[in-house]
This record gives sequence, C-alpha cells and structure tokens, in this order.
Amino acid sequence: MTKLAPAALAAFTLLAAGSPAMAQADPPPFPTTEFADGTKTATVTADGVTATVSLERRLSVDPAMDVPVLTVTVGGRMVQEVLATPSGFDFPVSEASIAEIDTTNDTPEVYFSSFTGGAHCCNEIYVVEADGEGWTTVSLGAFDGGGNFLKDADGDGVAEIVAVDNAFLYQFDSYAGSAAPLQILSVEQGEVVDVSRDPRFLEAHEGWLAEIESWATGEDRWTMPGWIAGWVAAKLLVGEGEEAWEAVEANWNMADDAGFVICLDGGDSFSCAPSRIANVSFPEALRVFLEQHDYVAASATPAAPQGEQRR
Repeated sequence: MTKLAPAALAAFTLLAAGSPAMAQADPPPFPTTEFADGTKTATVTADGVTATVSLERRLSVDPAMDVPVLTVTVGGRMVQEVLATPSGFDFPVSEASIAEIDTTNDTPEVYFSSFTGGAHCCNEIYVVEADGEGWTTVSLGAFDGGGNFLKDADGDGVAEIVAVDNAFLYQFDSYAGSAAPLQILSVEQGEVVDVSRDPRFLEAHEGWLAEIESWATGEDRWTMPGWIAGWVAAKLLVGEGEEAWEAVEANWNMADDAGFVICLDGGDSFSCAPSRIANVSFPEALRVFLEQHDYVAASATPAAPQGEQRR
C-alpha cells in the first residue's frame, strides 16, 4: 500500500501565515521571541505587553530537567506565568508571540507554544489574555507538528490557531498514512472556540484540500483509508461532501474490506462497552467517525453485530 510519509510531514509543516501551503521557515507574521545562539531566554514586546520565554530549573516541577517558562508582564508588572512540560532538551524549543486573537477585549494576547519531546508529538499551546479582572491562561491542548500554528487565516488582521485535526492521526491508518483536515481555533473570553466551519475560512480550507489531493494521485488513493478519511473531511469543509461520498462509494473495494472495529459511543473500542462495539466496513466506520466529530449530521448508525468481534 502506498504510504504518505512526505504528505503526513507536510500536513504539519506547511501551515503558515495567510496560506496553509506556505513553509514554516518563513519569518513569523507576528512579533515573536528569537533566541540568540547559546541563550536560554528571549523576550518580545508589542503594544505594551512583554512576553519572556526561558528555560529554568524548577525543582517543584522536575528536579532533573529545565522547564519552559512563559512570563507575561504589563507596565513592568508580571501578570501571568505559564510552566510548560519539560522536553528533555537543554536548549529552548518554545516560542511566544504577541497578536490580536480575542477581539472581545482591547488588549493583545500572548501565544505560547512549547515542544514536549517525543516522536510525532507534541506542542502544547497556550493563550494568555486579559479577562476584565486580570489575566488568565487558556490551554488549547497538545498538537502534533512544528508548533508554528499562529496564523491570520482569513487576512483580517486577527490571528487564529491553525493546525490539523489530530483526531484523524492513526484513526484509519498509520501516522505516515494519515491525512487530516484543517482545524482552526480561536479564544474568546477565556474559552477555546472551534471556528473551522466559519465561511470566512473557505479559502484556507480550499488551499488545504488542494494540498491533500496532491499527495495521492491515480487509483492508489482508493486503497488508502487514512488518506481518504482526511480528504472526505476536507471536502465536507468546502461544501463538496456529496461529491466525496459518491467517489468513495464508487471506488472503495468492498471485496477487500477487512472491516473496522468501532465504538458506537465514540472513543477507544478497547474501553467500549461490548454491547456498543460494531465491526463495520471502512465507509461505515468513516461515516460514524465523522458524525462523532461533527463533520456530518448524525444519521442512523450501524447496529453492533452479534457474535465475536474482530480487533
């Protein structure tokens, strides 16, 4: 089976300012910390807000490794501190940027990304913002990829966090064989908001769909469930879901379909109640997965078959 190793890598390194198809090596579009060679501290200031990223030994967190620390100061006063997960490196693998993210307040936000170490994972993402009573830290979670997720996805001057939906990784194939649609997040009044389906991001989704389609050409693509899953989701986000389903139904070889074990309640089939486990074809498994992750409206899900389940 054809694998998507270059494509999977591209999925997490080709997300850049204004276009998800530009390389991360481009200069950051927002004021961002830059570490001089051999240093463990970097500072950036914009619009009265200062963000400092440093590596520090914090015994209460880890006595053996330096901890990435973000310090935010306003008017010379520290308003927030964020401790990230130690990566094991003795040099900084973190960055902070200052950008307008939450338009419900009148102060720019601080975006903080820190690599945790490990293969294919992860960068912890935080946004520090003023909340009317002070400053607060919003954790967006951990994302696979390079960490440079802060983008102005629609060119309006307001930044979003643009990654790919990590739920698709490993779901139907290996990491290298998985494609995933764009996931666009924002922060509003201290809450993480998924704005992926906002019409203003249609152009970004169309650009990303074109990238996915360039990774697998010819008939081989219809033997690649991990690619198909990401492609169908990307097609749904640009309003071409019906066309995508028709293509899958016309090209997926049901005779060679070994089946996928799913949990009808979502989550891991190994922790699923036995009565809620189903062994279904790939198209059925994909539809249930997309329903559970709000890509398509829920429909009648397949009933769990009786008898022994394949795992």
